[in-house]
Amino acid sequence: MIGWFPYPYEDELLYSLFARYSNRSTELSLRNTLNKLFNDSRSKLTPDFPSNLATVMGHLRFFGYIDFESILFKHTPFYYFTNFLIISDKKLIIEAVKLKKTNNIQMILGQIQSKVKETKYFKYCPSCLSNDIQEFGEAYWRLSHQLPSVFICLQHNESLHFSSVLYRNKNSQLVTPNKNNCFTSINSKCIQNNVTFAETNHLINIANNSKRLLMKDIHVNSLNLVSLYKDKLRKKGLITAGGHVRQTDLYNEFIKFYGTNILGYFQSVPLLDRESCWLKTITRKHRISFHPVRHLLLMNFLEIEINTIETDYFENPFGKGPFPCLNPAAEHYKDLVVDNLSIKRCTDTGRPIGIFNCYCEFKYTRLGPDTSQEDMYEYRFVRNFGSVWESKLFQYIDNEHLSFRKAAKLLKVDVGTVIKYYKKNKNEVVAVKNSINILDYRCSWLRTQKENPTFSKTQIRKLIPNIYSWLYRHDKAWLYYNSPASIKSTKIVSRVNWHERDLEIQNMVKGYLLTIDNNTKPVRLTKRHIGIAIEKLALIEKQLEKMPLTKELIESVTESNEQYRERLKMWRIKCL
Repeated sequence: MIGWFPYPYEDELLYSLFARYSNRSTELSLRNTLNKLFNDSRSKLTPDFPSNLATVMGHLRFFGYIDFESILFKHTPFYYFTNFLIISDKKLIIEAVKLKKTNNIQMILGQIQSKVKETKYFKYCPSCLSNDIQEFGEAYWRLSHQLPSVFICLQHNESLHFSSVLYRNKNSQLVTPNKNNCFTSINSKCIQNNVTFAETNHLINIANNSKRLLMKDIHVNSLNLVSLYKDKLRKKGLITAGGHVRQTDLYNEFIKFYGTNILGYFQSVPLLDRESCWLKTITRKHRISFHPVRHLLLMNFLEIEINTIETDYFENPFGKGPFPCLNPAAEHYKDLVVDNLSIKRCTDTGRPIGIFNCYCEFKYTRLGPDTSQEDMYEYRFVRNFGSVWESKLFQYIDNEHLSFRKAAKLLKVDVGTVIKYYKKNKNEVVAVKNSINILDYRCSWLRTQKENPTFSKTQIRKLIPNIYSWLYRHDKAWLYYNSPASIKSTKIVSRVNWHERDLEIQNMVKGYLLTIDNNTKPVRLTKRHIGIAIEKLALIEKQLEKMPLTKELIESVTESNEQYRERLKMWRIKCL
């Protein structure tokens, strides 16, 4: 049990808190200090995610520390590195820090393969250092200053400096900042003097967003994030009508916006000629995790604020549906009832064309993207007026005896369009009214449907094709509401014969097991090792449940770490 413990300063790194305790502790060695805090002298006191914090919090509860989460969220870069991960990965990291499992944290975060490397030395602000010593009699490492995307002190608007203290020293020492290890010089600056005013503004904006990211728990999945990026790129004209990113144009605009000098500081200069270019992959479906630095760079370019990222409106070029029906002959004119939208690209302008199809058969197009709310009530062309519009046309002219010009004004079209459609359909409509009784066709359709209650609409259509054709052309709305409901196919197409695949993989595993030489140094038999040996690792890792025979064989031969060590020991004894 420890007798005292310091209280954290604002924005203090947890590592710094332990360093201040170590400086004032009566313990003779760092191992003794760690043993007193963690009950284990081998605990890893890393600057970002220390291990075994649950044990430490058990000691600190006597000094007013409320819970484990409060110290983790406020005094480690937890939110900064995990806000772009899925919730399950966040929980894994919390458990790892709480216990003694920090070895997997960098792998979960995706930092091992990341090209953005952490800072080599602790960073500090000379003004903050001087003020701390004057006010508190000691200085401390600020959490926000150690973030890899922060090079400016937001409190004093001056460049941060590198100290002489290694960021990762493998538990060799616990050091607080002082005037000996924080010797201020021109060469110690994180950012040199060749930075322009525009580049300084970028550094300040990214530092601000970094601090917000550090203090805020963001709930946004990767799909929504990509949708947000594409929405902002669309407004910059960097998205095709089909929704694909114009990668070359994006690269040119991105480099023009930042310049390679600033991007070099962030270790994030994109290489367009490589398929693994981070600027390409971050704007596509996320199959890997990206360093927060690169999210922050893209967000600053697209003018996305961390504070509003959860509420930003994801929209297509024409906004969020439903959309208005622009059929003047319909009762629902200008009502938001259209939810059938398809988007194509205009071959002349390259802009998106929206094709809106209402259930009243009125189909119109609009050239996007919309720039105002009023744009949704204007169409470019009408592709199909539909039966409702045509019925209204005949009502105006035949029943109400309006002129073509008056009917055109009411239907909001050119007078030539009214004349064209009226003359085209008049003879056919008159013939239908004189010679066809619509009730006969309806009764025939209903009777056939009653006689065959289990038949689908397609099957009834084959029985009375002529009646169906006439109703489809002249009474489509009635036919739609008086036909059997569509039955969705539930047929499952299996492209793989898993039984044959199971036997094949099982034989491959057996063949590999027979090739193992007992006279050579043993290798631990694991599912991964067997998968690599037979060159079927992905299949065994992802589809093993579909291959029960293979699964049973693998589980029967795989061994635990203890079993392997025992087998290795016996082999060494045999060799001796």
